[in-house]
Formats: sequence, structure tokens, C-alpha cells
Amino acid sequence: MLSELRIRNFAVIEEASLSFGPGLNILSGETGAGKTIVMTALGLLLGGRASSDLVRAGAKEALVEGIFELEGEGPPAPLADWLNPDNPRELIVRRVLAEGGRARLTVNDNAATVQALIRAGTALVEIYGQHEQQALLQRENHLAILDRHAGLERDVAAYAARYDEVRALEAQLAELSRRERDRADLLEIARFRLAELERAALVVGEDESLAAQRLILANAAKLAEAADSVEQSLSSGESPAIDLVARAESRLREAAALDSRLAEPLELLETARANLEETAHRLRTYASQIEADPERLEQLEARLNELTRLKRKYGGTLDAALAALGELRREVAELEAVDARRAEVATAIARALADLATRAAELSRQRLTAASDLARRMNAELKTLGMRSAVFEARLTALETGAGALTHEGAALGPSGRDVAEFIFAANAGQPALPLARVASGGELSRVMLALKRLEAQRRSVATLIFDEVDAGIGGAVAEIVGRKLKQLSRYHQILCVTHLAQIAAFADRHFVVEKAERRGLTRSSVVTLAAADRPLELARMLGGDESNPKFLAAARELLARASD
Repeated sequence: MLSELRIRNFAVIEEASLSFGPGLNILSGETGAGKTIVMTALGLLLGGRASSDLVRAGAKEALVEGIFELEGEGPPAPLADWLNPDNPRELIVRRVLAEGGRARLTVNDNAATVQALIRAGTALVEIYGQHEQQALLQRENHLAILDRHAGLERDVAAYAARYDEVRALEAQLAELSRRERDRADLLEIARFRLAELERAALVVGEDESLAAQRLILANAAKLAEAADSVEQSLSSGESPAIDLVARAESRLREAAALDSRLAEPLELLETARANLEETAHRLRTYASQIEADPERLEQLEARLNELTRLKRKYGGTLDAALAALGELRREVAELEAVDARRAEVATAIARALADLATRAAELSRQRLTAASDLARRMNAELKTLGMRSAVFEARLTALETGAGALTHEGAALGPSGRDVAEFIFAANAGQPALPLARVASGGELSRVMLALKRLEAQRRSVATLIFDEVDAGIGGAVAEIVGRKLKQLSRYHQILCVTHLAQIAAFADRHFVVEKAERRGLTRSSVVTLAAADRPLELARMLGGDESNPKFLAAARELLARASD
């Protein structure tokens, strides 16, 4: 149950605090006073779209906060993670909108996402607005309404998932059929590429290794000359470095015999001479081994050119070419086995279609039962709403083949089954029952929708139901009947109802009025909770008269008296 709604600097509302209670909570006010703003604020608490345009002019940020009191044995699953163990029955949703589009959302002071709030909102509140009536005029929505009445949501979802599987298998079969038609050409191309890569016998890192070898062979003379020249400087030329270091080592050894502090420099010099001798030895070996090999260089150039060509053809790198080799092996295997794979997929489709048809038949069976039950209950509800001769029917027909539907044994199967549902309606005796969209007036449609929602609410555990100006097109005695129905519904659910009709407002357990005033060039709206003594004045205003007029006040008091019976 929504126990409190706090609004600050939101559109034209500077500050408002509404304390709701169980039963029927009515929100009224003149057109343009700001009732829509209150509903928009409620929508934000359920995951509605936030916009910085809603921040009141002159304010830096807007706040909408709702406090929900949870009922029942345990919290709904979407809410469990947010609850405070110290107070598991309270949920505080807060949304802050700031200039520049920045927004914050918290649930029980923990950051939350809008998507998570939307999922949780469906367990907290159900909103019925005028758009619901427009949806009722569209035949494609009728099957979903019937399925909800029958409690078939899970079965329909399971069917839809199976339907998607069949569609995916059909797409796979179409691709296999295409590949089968083009198999000879595709297989020839794939085998040619595979043979080309296999003949190349690619090795990971081979291109880098061969490039290094080529660089050495291409510069063999230069490298041999450099090694020989350095070796001569070290050991066999005029004044070789090794001889100079050896003489220096001999002199230093004599001196070290006199002063031990020279032992460490002597050791370093000995090491240096040993390193120079090793270097000279290695350079002599290197110079004797390296030699120009034009034939080997030509082989390297040819191999590197082949690798370069293959890399360009198969992805730009040797690793990509090796990956292409594996992919081609898989493709050739698949193409060679395409007949068998196509037969497997065709068999899987036949089995899945049979299963889908069985599921669709079961859905149809349950829908037929539910359609009869819905018609019986709706006709009873409509009678209590002043439509004693009304006839309501949920008519089921078979889905037509074509238009993208699947087909099994001549029957069409769509994403929701094999059925099309349409609500048929006649408001008065002697009238033919026709599609609802063709015959229902605005007031009749309002009552049909209210009857549907009343039946739906009886099956659902949502604590709070919000009706946003669903009384369009009705008035007088019918409005009073609708008000009484809402009052009855409020015994089982908390009801929040935005209305222009005094006949409905008279049944309120709590009555809130949105008022608009202009001060110093700024328009501000506020929400006032009416005391019992003030309710006749507001009902008189809603009746369209001067609230001080005794006749309208008397009519308002009469409405309140009848509502309390």
C-alpha cells in the first residue's frame, strides 16, 4: 500500500505531502490545476521516464518520494533484496531530478536502476488510465486480456519461447538449403583454399623467424668484416687491446703486492682481460662461420613472399591465416555433411511443430473455457454497472494462414497460439452484438474497462490500484454506480482515483484536492486533504455550481448521504 507521497519543486508543485490510507482515495481539482503532475510523480516512483524539464522554474532539483507499506506473509520477489531487516514492511522510493539531466534513484537509501524499479513497480501498483480504454479498442490486445483472465501467462510465455525456437530452426534450414543448392561451388572454393593453406604448412611465428634469417644473410659480408675487424683490434692487430690490458694487469699486480687496497681494481682488470679474450674467441668463430649463401637467401625470399601473399589473403597476419585454416576445415566438413545436417534440422522442425501444435491446442482448450467464464462474469458485472441488457462475448476464431504464421497440418500457428480473440458487445436489448470498437460509446467503454479491471484485480495480489480519469463519458446515475463499484473494490485493494465526477468522489475515504494559485507572476499548485466539513463544498464545485449555492450544497450532501448507505 502507498502510504505517503512527497513532492517538492516538481513542475508547478512547490511542496506537497499526501498521506494515503486503505480504501478509496480520491484526487480532484479543476482542469489544469495539476492532477496530471501528481500522476506523473507517481509514475516516476514506478520507473517512469525522468526529465530535467520537470524541475520547477527557479529550483535546482526536484524530489519525488513514496513510502510503501508491504502487506501479506512475505514481500514479492522483486522487492526482497531492497528490504531492511529492521523494518521489512517499509519501502521508500526516492527520485531526485536535477538541472542538466542528472538524476538519482534510491530504494531504502540504496542506489537502484530504473529497470529494476519497473520490475518492482508491477508488484506494488497497477495504473489504469485513459490509454487503457484505447488499448481495449484494438483487437490485437484482446487475446492477452483473455489469457490474463485465464491465468495463462506462463503457458503462453513457454509457447512463445518454443515458437521462437522453431523460427530459429527454420532460418537454419533455409541457410542449409541455400548451402545445399550452392554446395558444389562452395565446396570447390573451400577445398581449394584449404589445400592452399595446408600445402603452405604454416608455423606460428615463422614469418618473424625467417625475416631475421634473411636480414643476416643479406648482410653476411658486412657482418663478417665487422667481426674480423673487432677481433683484430682485440688480439691480433698492432697494439692489440688484450696485450695492453695484460701489461696493465702485470704492473697493477706488482703494486697490489705492496698495497692490498689495489686488490679489487686488480680483480676487475683480470676479469676485463678474460672477457676480452672470450670476445675475441667468439668473434673469430663467428667470422669463420658466416658466409654469403645466395641460394639460401633466395629460398628465404620466396618463402617470405608466399607467407606475405597468404597473410594478405587470409586476414593480414600469420595467426589469422592459421585461424582461417581451422575455419576452412570446419566449413568443408559441414558442406560435406550438409545433406545429413539438413535432414536432422528438418526432423527437429517437424518434432517442434508437432509439440507447438499440441501446446496451441491446449491453450485453445483453456481459452474456450476462459472465454465462456469471462463472458458470464462480465455480463454480471455490467449489470451491476447499470447495463442490464448488455451482452459481452469473448469470441475466438482460428488464426489465418499466411502473414508469416507457421503452419502445421493446415493450421496456422502464431506467436501466441492458433487463436484470434475479439470482444463482441451490445449495450442494449435488441441490438446485434458487434466488435467492441465499432459499437461502444465512451461511457460504455469506461464501464467495460472498469468491469474487466475489477475482475482482473480480484485475481491479482497487487495492493494498490490507480484509476486515472477513467470516468470519461459517464455521469449521473451511472457515475454513482461506478463510484459504488470502486468503493466495493477498495475493500480488497487500496484505490487511488483521479476524477472530475462528484458522484464518484462522494464515496471517498480520503479526498485530496489539487489547487492552483498565481502569486507574483508564478503559478503554484498545492494538494489539500479535505476535512469532512469541507467535502460538501468540493462536491458542489464538482457538480458545476457555486459552492456557496444552497442548491448545489444540498445536492452534494445528498450524494454523501447516499454514498454512506
